[in-house]
Amino acid sequence: MSKTVEILAVGTEILLGEIVNTDATAIAGELARLGFASYRQTVVGDNPERIRGAIREALSRSDVLITTGGLGPTCDDVTRNAAAEFFCAPLEEDPVVRADIESFFEGRGRKVTENNFRQALVPRGATVFRNSRGTAPGLALRGESGEAAGKVAILLPGPPTELEPMLYEQVSPYLAALSDGVIVSLNLHLYGIGESSAEDVLRPIMEAGVNPTVAPYACESEVRIRITARGSDEDECRRMCRETAEKVRSTEVGKYIFAETEGASPDDGIVTYVSRLLRERGLTVGTAESCTAGMIASRIADLPGSSDILTGGIVSYANEVKTGVLGVDPEVIEKYGAVSEQCARQMAEGARRALGCDIAVSVTGIAGPGGGTPEKPMGTVCFGVSDKNGTETKTLHLGRNSDRGKIRRRTVAAALMYVAERINAEGTF
Repeated sequence: MSKTVEILAVGTEILLGEIVNTDATAIAGELARLGFASYRQTVVGDNPERIRGAIREALSRSDVLITTGGLGPTCDDVTRNAAAEFFCAPLEEDPVVRADIESFFEGRGRKVTENNFRQALVPRGATVFRNSRGTAPGLALRGESGEAAGKVAILLPGPPTELEPMLYEQVSPYLAALSDGVIVSLNLHLYGIGESSAEDVLRPIMEAGVNPTVAPYACESEVRIRITARGSDEDECRRMCRETAEKVRSTEVGKYIFAETEGASPDDGIVTYVSRLLRERGLTVGTAESCTAGMIASRIADLPGSSDILTGGIVSYANEVKTGVLGVDPEVIEKYGAVSEQCARQMAEGARRALGCDIAVSVTGIAGPGGGTPEKPMGTVCFGVSDKNGTETKTLHLGRNSDRGKIRRRTVAAALMYVAERINAEGTF
């Protein structure tokens, strides 16, 4: 039976919504990769009593607890003290950690204040994970007796720039030695079908309740089917995932699958897929964007190496930019409107000329709030894609009841998928 792990984030700023708890995302993904079962995540404020209670409660039902935050030099950083109390481990200054703190400040030409040396206090017997990007070390404590017997607590600093290198470089090998199994996940990325429809088709596979498990996850721009296998060998788990993936592909859902990824499911599945297609075919892309104001180009540029495939983008909110920069005929706008397939066609063709790209995509629409007409309500978006083989256009209605941000994000996803469809349909690229 695999060990169970809980994640405890310490920080009032998380409870107040001032920051997003990205630490938990990174840790949860690594736990899944290493084969740990994780059923709970908790957030607690910077209060000694509540932190002590959260640690005790978590370790009463889990084998391992991973905490983030509360290891700094200030008086409200009390996670280390609370954990040391639970494990009955007195704090002692670690000379190596103290030297690390001094070196950190010297390297930046700053004076060390005395409170920073609080971070050099280490629970007796703890394993120390040295912090190469900050001053608070990570710690691992193992219980030998009492309520802590057999329990493990791993304390990590809160800043993601410090936590993530420590997690992947030092903590992951430590955890691997504790694990008695592995978990492998395969994600099938779907576009053009809703979560409920996908679940309806896949229910017989999902309800089988066997290893691997199958579950749908709805995202704003796509649906993901996560197949998760548990076992003692990664290769065997991958084989089981592949076999189940073939069962999914053989259903009606199969035609909506546009990509597969292993492990933690990325947030940018569509843009990653389109970027890969462009790179594999040696193609470049450019954009002409009205309602999205550069969001399509920005999503592509978020990925490393995007300069190989993205030539540029033109934000053409104003009609004067559509006509003056992209060469849209003013009579087209007067006759059909800026939100029209006729305008989208000329925007895409103009972008391809101006940017010198192999394929150009254009969007022009009504993102709201309000606006539109009965014929063209809020959420109406017209698309154009132009390449050496010609230009195609289409119109989508992306939700008159949706908010502005959602319509724009859906427009980005639809535009990228339109590019992918065009590339896959063309046999001459």
